[in-house]
Amino acid sequence: MQRRGMTTMSTGKAIADHLKYWTRGTPVGQFVSMAVPSNGAYGIAKGVFYSFPVQINKHGDIKVVTDLKVDEFSREMIDNSYIELQTEAKEALSIAEAL
Repeated sequence: MQRRGMTTMSTGKAIADHLKYWTRGTPVGQFVSMAVPSNGAYGIAKGVFYSFPVQINKHGDIKVVTDLKVDEFSREMIDNSYIELQTEAKEALSIAEAL
């Protein structure tokens, strides 16, 4: 399979998984990663859409899992990802303002 086809399949699988968990919930005691608006968890500013560990009940209510241990490596990855998101947001806004 060509690279493009693999990327398309991967994207499709991710969408299907998100919809499955959103409509059926996550198994009890398990969590999945999903981009949701931040509630301030893990040092991400409130309202910023970020990929968090979440649990979802059978009604589709999403709760960010906040009791996970964050080691030094994970903290660095979270911080770098957040900085990258902020940079991309600033770039997008500057392009939009120039229109």
